[in-house]
Parts: sequence; C-alpha cells; structure tokens
Amino acid sequence: MHKSLLFNGKGWPGTYVLLADRQQPRRGSLRVYARELVVFTDQGQTLHYKPEEVYRVQIGRVRYTTAQDFKTKSGLWATRQSGRLFVEVLDSGRVSLLRYTHYVGGHDNTTTTALATYLLHEAAADSVVTLPVNADTGKGKRFQQTLLPYFAARPDLRQLVEYGAITIDNLPALLRALNSGEPFPYTSTK
Repeated sequence: MHKSLLFNGKGWPGTYVLLADRQQPRRGSLRVYARELVVFTDQGQTLHYKPEEVYRVQIGRVRYTTAQDFKTKSGLWATRQSGRLFVEVLDSGRVSLLRYTHYVGGHDNTTTTALATYLLHEAAADSVVTLPVNADTGKGKRFQQTLLPYFAARPDLRQLVEYGAITIDNLPALLRALNSGEPFPYTSTK
C-alpha cells in the first residue's frame, strides 16, 4: 500500500535529530514518509519514528521538518491535515517555505498523482499558512494576497509579487532573497 513516500523508495544515507535530544544528530539509511521516518542503522536495526518525535531530517541537500494543521487540496476538495506530518524545507530563515507532497488516485496502486501544497511559516509563529495556488499558472490573486504581508519590509520583492511576476516556480528564489537580504536573482517582471 502507498504510504505517501516523500523521498526515494530505498533508504538513503542521511541524518536526523530527535526532539528529545536536539544536540545529537544521528545517522542512518533513511526513508521519509508523510507520517513516518524509517531508519536502517549500521547495526541492522530498523527504527520507526513518528513526526511528533523528530525535529529535523536531512538526506543529501533535501531537508525535512514537520508541520500540522494546514489544508491540502485535491480537485474541488480541501482536507485539513490536523496531525503532524513531514514536510520538505525549500528555504528557511525569518520565513520558511515548506512543501507537503500528497498523493491522489491509484485505487489499484498503479496510477497515482503527486500534488504539492506549499506552506509559509514565520519563525516567530506557531502555525503555518497554506498558499493558495492556481493549478494552471502557479499564481493568482489569492496567492498574491497571501504572500504580500510577508514582504512589507522589502518593497523590491513586494513589487514583484504585486506585478504578478512570482509563480510557484520562482517562489523558492523569492523566499531565499527575503531570508538572505539579497536581491531577487531575476530582473524581469514579465
């Protein structure tokens, strides 16, 4: 059965940090699922951790944290994810950009479609905000309205959002510019 695997089907070398011991990074061959981290140790053990037990995970350059209480959309339906789930960290800093990938379809376990939900998390906040994304263009009026408050201190970046130059494709670069204090890497506003 499909368990919402977020990374690859086989374990990959990586590190993870448990909430109970944030000072001790641990190594293993890792599989990251939406609701579970599976660790294969060098001693031949298989360990299972729930998102509530894990602070962060890293496999290569891909980082994960956890989030809860956000909406995911599948066609016309939106579902609230109240439990804690693993989400990919696309950029972090004052405002983190997170991505939760979930799967729809595949009743016969052969055809599934991956859908991504993008989330914003301010470092000082306890909750995450779901970005409403137009499926056709990766942007839209609600997308812009949700983003604008985060860029009050950066008029150059705010202007790009207002002009409609920001889509889901270049959103990670926008957040990287915000968090680093650097200019946005693209100069075109078309």
